[in-house]
Amino acid sequence: MTNSLETWMKFANAAQSCVPILSLCAYVPQWHKLQQTRSSGSISLVAWAIWFIYYSIAVFYSLILLFVTGRGVALVATTSVGLGCVLLTMGLIWRFRDRAK
Repeated sequence: MTNSLETWMKFANAAQSCVPILSLCAYVPQWHKLQQTRSSGSISLVAWAIWFIYYSIAVFYSLILLFVTGRGVALVATTSVGLGCVLLTMGLIWRFRDRAK
């Protein structure tokens, strides 16, 4: 690999490593609001189920990439963190869902 490509790969890996931090910045306010209000009636569980499918496919892809090429640890980590965040969000939505309706 040329020096220029190696530099770009290092930059891309560093950028990919920032994804979990950025994700947490987006998820934490939602989690806080759910905990604070104890209400999730206005949040679509179906939309979060679609995010779950998306992240499941992303984790599957990143694992296959890692097993086949031996590369992509950062992608496996970030997609796994994303999947975990979606599952936590879905759990909070389910927990605070008003079942009286």
